[in-house]
Amino acid sequence: MKSASRTIPRYFSDKPTARYICPECKDGQLVPLKDSFEFEEPKYSKQAHGLEEWDPDWIDYRFIFKSVCNNEACGEVAIATGSGSVDQRYDSEHEAEYYERFQIQSFFPAPYLIEIPEATPLEVRELIEKSFTLFWPDLGAASNALRASLEVLLDKLKLPRTMIDKKDKEQRLSLHRRLEIWGEKEKEHADLCLALKEVGNLGSHGDDVQPKHYAGVLKIFSHVLFQLFENNAEEMKKLAASIQKDIKAKKK
Repeated sequence: MKSASRTIPRYFSDKPTARYICPECKDGQLVPLKDSFEFEEPKYSKQAHGLEEWDPDWIDYRFIFKSVCNNEACGEVAIATGSGSVDQRYDSEHEAEYYERFQIQSFFPAPYLIEIPEATPLEVRELIEKSFTLFWPDLGAASNALRASLEVLLDKLKLPRTMIDKKDKEQRLSLHRRLEIWGEKEKEHADLCLALKEVGNLGSHGDDVQPKHYAGVLKIFSHVLFQLFENNAEEMKKLAASIQKDIKAKKK
């Protein structure tokens, strides 16, 4: 299993260099073709240069580039687009200089931002993939989709969505309460997913989500999914206990 970065590159200067997990084969990486990178300054932005109060940070760019999977058997092609601007930085001699800075705002097909185990339920996987697509234009919506995938995961694990209150009325359980119920049996997993819930809540309420927090809960969720669907430790324990029980029975 590949480790996840603490952050997911959405910005770059000069030309794109970041690689991402290929959404088609899941084994290769989408590698940007530098010669495919193009950017332009729209006419309205160019016209503003003539204004007396004009400043370089008024400049707007639009860009596009192509990435190709480096797994030759796959060769998936993905297109990224976005916007750019001019920013200021300091060179090795501490002199200020202007440079172009770009932000990816769409990626199709969207790269995988974290690995998902093959045995993950389809409905959960689809919502995570939706989150990958939304990450580029709308981080809050991406976090909300990730939160929804956690709700569906709990459905698949047979955690209740409702309960009967003291008045014999059916009440919908909050995600927090469902995690508490899960924590009665799987405390470690449930406690980890509380962070995902918190970030998802920010997205649901329209609050700003920090990219590092989104990247962090993605890594956490991937870990939980691998533990649930690819960790066969419990299966091995049961097998060992079954063998021991069988051997003891035969000795009698």
